[in-house]
Amino acid sequence: LPEHAAVMRLLIEVLQAYLPARARVLDLGAGTGNLARRILCAFPDAHVTLVDFSQSMLGEAPRVLRAFRGRYETVLADFWQGQFAAAAYDAVVSSFALHHGRGAGMYGDLYRRICGWLKTAGVFLCCDVVEGDTPALAQLNEAGWRGFLVQKRFAAEDIERIFSNYRREDSPLSLRQHLALLERAGFTAADVLWKRFNFAVYVGVK
Repeated sequence: LPEHAAVMRLLIEVLQAYLPARARVLDLGAGTGNLARRILCAFPDAHVTLVDFSQSMLGEAPRVLRAFRGRYETVLADFWQGQFAAAAYDAVVSSFALHHGRGAGMYGDLYRRICGWLKTAGVFLCCDVVEGDTPALAQLNEAGWRGFLVQKRFAAEDIERIFSNYRREDSPLSLRQHLALLERAGFTAADVLWKRFNFAVYVGVK
């Protein structure tokens, strides 16, 4: 991820603008808990629910979050089908998990459910891969990403493997599609807070 440190700071800054001190946060595709750790550090009275379909990933969370015992829980589930309590969370967050969705209908259904899980004025915050709005723009984004990997001295075979996996496994939408789907799902505001190549941070406010 280009500008990784700055993006992680931005995620916390956005949450600080919206969350109460005793916030309840739902982390979709939480993996080993790296984003949850940042949130728990920034909000000493917050509680985070980590959701992931991978037991091996969630199994690492107690080690990553060992300093926050009692302030988090893990849920082994596929969030694309998962159901959570209505109006129970101040924020729903996701980092590099949503791009596996298949089509606008799948994303739209998830956004409707996320909106339902949020309290009034709650916030959905996502950092993920996005598609270019046209094939030409998608090519420019991918060229920028490839140049970044070269600059970071990734080996040529590793770069090809990354792009091969990306084209085979990922099916991201454009930012314009995401914002339209968030509005259609019931969010009263939606915006793009950061974009670099085919990576972006976008937000929806209930």
